[in-house]
Amino acid sequence: MWRIRLDARGGWMALEVRDADLLQARFYTLRLADGQLLELNLPDHNTWWLGLEDMHDQVLYLHGYGDRKLGQHKGIRAFAADSGRALWQQPDLAFYGIEERGLLASDISQERGELLLLESGYGKTVQNDIGQKEAADRVQRYHQLRFEGVLYPHLYREGEVYYEQVRDFLRQELDCEPVRALEYAETDTCLLVSYYKDAGENKLDNFLAIFDLNGFLHLNELLAGALDGVGSDTFFIFMRSLYFVQNKTTLKAYSL
Repeated sequence: MWRIRLDARGGWMALEVRDADLLQARFYTLRLADGQLLELNLPDHNTWWLGLEDMHDQVLYLHGYGDRKLGQHKGIRAFAADSGRALWQQPDLAFYGIEERGLLASDISQERGELLLLESGYGKTVQNDIGQKEAADRVQRYHQLRFEGVLYPHLYREGEVYYEQVRDFLRQELDCEPVRALEYAETDTCLLVSYYKDAGENKLDNFLAIFDLNGFLHLNELLAGALDGVGSDTFFIFMRSLYFVQNKTTLKAYSL
């Protein structure tokens, strides 16, 4: 499991799965209401040089690469979430972000730096003279609206006050010694903490613990072992369900 993008408005999730041995990438849509999983049937023989860009309003966007050495994104391909049907393609544009009226893109062959607004359903240009600052402001404003129903954890690092408070709570309840960093989220029914333990040889094990508001432990599960460092957004909560990836291979969901 390489990348996840959430379509909070449409109630879908997009998944990118990469196999480094076969140099293949696969892309899926997942309808969260009933767990319907669909793999995109791409005509490309070599999908390794494709990547998941974003998903919004039941449309999934893939990118290609312009300069593969630099990892420069080039090309936008749009697919319907419910059928996997290809909607449109813009091979010479690079995805910039989602705003209220569609998606913003840049023409990397042009030096002016102005961005284009594309209609999401057909990929047609609606506006072509958007400055960088205006584009960034549009994306940031709409990002808050897009994900207002999603709860992501707060990251706290060693030395911060909140880190020490949650660490002391875990010491008491789990009889363990968290290190380096932790992520914390709180709902109206439970507390969720992603924390790390020293696994030896400069490696870390990442666990996820769930407590009710009375401090009773309901889950303490290994997310990944023998990690080189800490991560962020190791879980998220949407529509009263918890989502996380375990061992980089398994997507799990728990009802809260």
